Amino acid sequence: MQHLELPSDYALVLQTVQENGEEDFANLAETLRFDRQRLAHIIEALRHKGLIYLNRSSRTGSDAWIRLSAKGRKIMLTVWPESGMVAYGI
Repeated sequence: MQHLELPSDYALVLQTVQENGEEDFANLAETLRFDRQRLAHIIEALRHKGLIYLNRSSRTGSDAWIRLSAKGRKIMLTVWPESGMVAYGI
């Protein structure tokens, strides 16, 4: 696997999304106490790296849902092996 350097706040976003399965953008900003502009920048960078998917859906009344891609899950299992246990309730 290719080595991937991520700033700690990027890794924190990935970890939070991994723990919850998917996360609403507004709730993620509130949970992490990131302003929306900063989080939008992080989300776009992670999306560009292929680590997350962003689903903009008006049906839920939310602005966007974030979930890890297969690559993102693989990265999380590499840097935080326990995340597999958290994600699957083990």
